[in-house]
Amino acid sequence: MKQSCKQRGRGLGSTPCNAVLVWLLVSTHGTIASAEHKKPSAPSQLRAATLVLQEISAQPQNAIPDAVLNRTKCLVVIPSIKAGPSDSRGDGVSTCRDGATEWSAPAFVQFNGHGIRAKHAALLVFVLSEKGMQALRSLELEIATGRRAPAPLVRTSPVTAMIELNAELLTYQHSAGVLSGSNANGVIRGNAETSNATAKQIPKQIRDQYRSSVVSFFNTITATGIVFHHTALIPGEKTVPRRESDIDEYHRERGFEILCSGRVYHVAYHYLVMPNGVVKPGRPERCEGAHAVGYNSYLGVSLVGDFSSEDNPTGKKGPIRPSAQQIASLIRLCRRLRRRYNIPLQHIIRHSDIASTQCPGDRFPFKSVLNQLQKGSR
Repeated sequence: MKQSCKQRGRGLGSTPCNAVLVWLLVSTHGTIASAEHKKPSAPSQLRAATLVLQEISAQPQNAIPDAVLNRTKCLVVIPSIKAGPSDSRGDGVSTCRDGATEWSAPAFVQFNGHGIRAKHAALLVFVLSEKGMQALRSLELEIATGRRAPAPLVRTSPVTAMIELNAELLTYQHSAGVLSGSNANGVIRGNAETSNATAKQIPKQIRDQYRSSVVSFFNTITATGIVFHHTALIPGEKTVPRRESDIDEYHRERGFEILCSGRVYHVAYHYLVMPNGVVKPGRPERCEGAHAVGYNSYLGVSLVGDFSSEDNPTGKKGPIRPSAQQIASLIRLCRRLRRRYNIPLQHIIRHSDIASTQCPGDRFPFKSVLNQLQKGSR
């Protein structure tokens, strides 16, 4: 098992992508947009931006593909835009990745443009290229229709194509619970009226809440598949894990923790299936895993045992095959997850199918499990 790219910072170590993703979110939520556009204070801008990110994270049907989030270098949130007959404007905040796992302090920006049909909107801009990041840090980022490509979503593009990731601009419009393309144009500039001195006066609690919402947002997924694992032995121990706390402690030591939905989780898997068939939850389904590099938008399900005939030939390292109870529980769990996320059978894989590992072992009855899931889907 290897660590998720996100645990070391999304997008680090990946090939730079010349893209800037602009997400236009049109919302009718009363706490975000008001009937009249008023000049917001710096604390109120951060509070509103926090609410926008939290609301989007709670909508799995409108998820941005994990590959796009992994490329993101900077994020701009304009919580409330006043859309007029010929122009639109709004105040917001921007933040960029600062090292492996941190985000920079928010800077205050303004959006001025047109092409927004809804009366009020929240605008989110995902900067994916070095050029876009430099433009944003230079306090002038242009959003132009002419450089636009179709915007990928999990429900329409489970596997994101490179042509989409290489686009300069991708725009989305969210209205009545539906996310679609938008014709927004304009410029994002630094907000001269909100100085750095004002930003430093924002209470620490408000700044921390905003940062937490940003981190959680980028650690949120909509499941697109399932990866099977076995736990094998915990290094230094002579047996397989006896309880979920054993896995939690081991993964905590390895740095697999994630901040998601305002809470820290250590277990890299989403579910752990004990030998007696009891299914223990790991991290929530909406939180990115840390169990398979490049496939952490897949749900990780691990069975306690070491099912490799090479590594555990005589059973000294724990059960050599999954128990009947484990397989029965695994089938029930996978059927539920497939229905919930519309996961195709070909997106149910073993760890060894995507990485140089024996996990979950040659004694794991993969074909039999797939056959049972296929019959169940019929």
